[in-house]
Amino acid sequence: LLRRLVTLISAQAALGASSQAFRKQAEGASQAARQYLEDNDALRKQLQESGGAPSPTRDENETLKAKVESLKEELELSKR
Repeated sequence: LLRRLVTLISAQAALGASSQAFRKQAEGASQAARQYLEDNDALRKQLQESGGAPSPTRDENETLKAKVESLKEELELSKR
């Protein structure tokens, strides 16, 4: 009985630690996403004030697509 109790307490401690780590990771991802959205809004305002939109190059598009995919993956991980 005591051995089972010690095993359960140990498992609870391990789960609590992993839960806390996941929570911190999710908070970090949320904060990063919030910062990206704020930066995006600021750039849109700046673009509207300048009056035009320069067309991005193919390399810039590929870089941005890769960044979007990595952010989507990070978001999925934070949701879990």
